Amino acid sequence: MRAKYLVPNAVTLANIAFGVLSVISAAEGRLVQACVCIFVAGLCDMVDGKIARALDATSKFGQELDSLSDATSFGFAPAVLIYLAALRDLGWEGIAVSVLYALCAVVRLARFNIDTREISKVSFLGLPVPCAGGYIVTLVLVRQGLPPWMVAVGTAIVAVAMVSTLKVPKFRKVGAPAFMLYVGIAMFAAFLVWPTALLWHIWNGWNLLALAINYVLLYRGGYLRKSPDGALASGPAV
Repeated sequence: MRAKYLVPNAVTLANIAFGVLSVISAAEGRLVQACVCIFVAGLCDMVDGKIARALDATSKFGQELDSLSDATSFGFAPAVLIYLAALRDLGWEGIAVSVLYALCAVVRLARFNIDTREISKVSFLGLPVPCAGGYIVTLVLVRQGLPPWMVAVGTAIVAVAMVSTLKVPKFRKVGAPAFMLYVGIAMFAAFLVWPTALLWHIWNGWNLLALAINYVLLYRGGYLRKSPDGALASGPAV
């Protein structure tokens, strides 16, 4: 492997490492540390692709490695974390919800890897797996103010959102502006430091605002309009 490929792939491997560290931390009862590990894994996931493009080091190997890292850090690790933190008292129902989350995560990744629809170039279809992992982290941090069944319902909703056709902004092109992503990340980091109900609701409100703006911009761009035969339009005419 050429040297320029080592840097982005090393960052991707760090993503996997933090996912595994999250599982170990959760198993040892250090739940906050497990949440922080998933957050750091998310930061690695954000920058590895940017580094690869900056170095002109994108490759099929890197893409496959990235999918495996997402499955580990935002599929398997959050499923274990939420089960150990809040769902194991529910018995088999808690196990079922945790397994459902992990299964939906890998299905979401597989669909993303083969999706060639026009709209997928400008918007995610279904909640991205790293975002889902972030939501599971927030549920872990607010779990003491919620009954276990409500945490289970929240986890199931996040799981289903991953395999839905929900239009989630890519924060580029016609989608919601990029600054909304960075503000959301800052809010999430603040929530990790100070996990209060107020910050949780503010963060969720910001995410809903970004989602709404994305739908408006997609509609204005022609990506949500129906063609005469009932199929989704492929985008604005050029």
